[in-house]
Amino acid sequence: MSSFSDRPSPSYWTLPRKDQILLLVLCKLTEPLALTSISPYLYYMIRDFGYADPAAVSAWATLVMSAYPFGSALSGFVWGRFSDIRGRKAALLLGTAGTLVSALAFGLSPNVYMAVAARFFAGLLSGNNGVMKTAIAEIIGGRTEYQSRAFAIIPMTFNIGNIIGPALGGFLADPVHNHPNSFVGGIKLFEKFPYLLPNLALMPVLGSAVIATFLFVEETGDASAQSKLIFPRENDVGLKIGDRIRNTLRISIPVRTPTAQAEQRTSTYNPKSAAAMTTKTLKAAPPLNIFTRAVRITLTCYVILMLHAPTVLQLFSLYLATPRTTPYGHSGGLEWPAARIGLLMSLLGVAGITLQLTAYPPVAGALGNAAAHKLALYIFPITYVAIPLLSSLPVRAQGVSTAAAVALGVSAVLARTFALPPMAILLTNAAPSRAVLGTVNGVAQSATAASKCIGPFVAGNLYSLGVRIGAVGLAWWALAAVAIVEIYVTRALEEWDTKNLFKTNATEPDFAKETEPLVSGRSATTYTL
Repeated sequence: MSSFSDRPSPSYWTLPRKDQILLLVLCKLTEPLALTSISPYLYYMIRDFGYADPAAVSAWATLVMSAYPFGSALSGFVWGRFSDIRGRKAALLLGTAGTLVSALAFGLSPNVYMAVAARFFAGLLSGNNGVMKTAIAEIIGGRTEYQSRAFAIIPMTFNIGNIIGPALGGFLADPVHNHPNSFVGGIKLFEKFPYLLPNLALMPVLGSAVIATFLFVEETGDASAQSKLIFPRENDVGLKIGDRIRNTLRISIPVRTPTAQAEQRTSTYNPKSAAAMTTKTLKAAPPLNIFTRAVRITLTCYVILMLHAPTVLQLFSLYLATPRTTPYGHSGGLEWPAARIGLLMSLLGVAGITLQLTAYPPVAGALGNAAAHKLALYIFPITYVAIPLLSSLPVRAQGVSTAAAVALGVSAVLARTFALPPMAILLTNAAPSRAVLGTVNGVAQSATAASKCIGPFVAGNLYSLGVRIGAVGLAWWALAAVAIVEIYVTRALEEWDTKNLFKTNATEPDFAKETEPLVSGRSATTYTL
């Protein structure tokens, strides 16, 4: 066995099981594509439903944006438990299929109520975010030197979606009016459903993700739940079909460790441990007992972060689309068309990927995840306070306002790039045991999804109120206040010890007591429903 010093230096090219991580990226990509593709045209979609008042449009847009995280908040914990019991692959497959169906339903919405319902069920049916984090943690295992890069892939995937989604949404929305001379401009279906085409354009990617997940994604779940896993590696119908396809195309088939032997992947065989696994099955810890001090602190910081960070680009798109002068005679937004908003969001996606590839890993490696997160928080309030000041620029200074909007958008992306990935890493490292890793990430998905629901809902309504009373910066000032609160709370955040999380011979965690951040590793623990 090679020693740690023999391993190649960590980089994106030396990540373990890059094929599986790439497939997880494809699964995760479906969600930001469906989410960001609607941002350039959402304002106009709701207006076309018959709401002329910008304040009413803003209020309904807030409901649409909040529906997805609300559904995710209700189901995130369920998907986490489901993935611990039935497997990561099953959860990913169902979640990706749910995203496909929901996107199609959104494009076919005849009214705002259907649009809200489609986004709600999209969130309810998808647990990919938490499950993907769990699967990546299990692929990386104890090789913590790869964490900053592996977990940066999650927000990087969002930025990939933020490049493709807004460009598709902004360009393909309402083709009958925006592209009357094109072949799609004369199709009656798009006259009845003006915003169906951007969602149809996503179908090849979403469909490919469903198929690729079934055929090629390997189960990473705990072997102790083998009898309950839907897709155990040694008896996965999808993988068998996928292997036949690989053989036909003369593509090498990776050597897979059977699920029953997964416990020996990171250590030598221990007869005593093996005997214990065959004679003793432990019940899962009650859900409340996963909340160790490390989990509580990390989760609290994560929840506060998600109150404001995901809201920025959604609110920014709304601000850019708002007329310069509202019907109330007050100063509004920048009145950008959907295509320009889509282009800016795509550029911000490119900026995010560039920062994640080049800047985040070395900074996180030098400072640590907790310190990188804390440093990034100071960027948020400055950006939030500055954005509504764009309205004070004269109309004739369009070039200046455009450059300033781009700069502030990049500033928000910079803060997100250094604030979000550390939280996924710190939460994984805070988990008391690998046996409950899926549940911890499921709880985090529910909690942060609730934040992503509350944040846009409150900010959107504050924005609507600000438009009415002539204080367009009201929502932005509220976000700045939340960011300042988070700066104070993160004083307790620290790097958590990870040396035992993926050990096979560690003792079982004593969930009846308050434990230190990490207590045990791969165990024979199973869950009972």
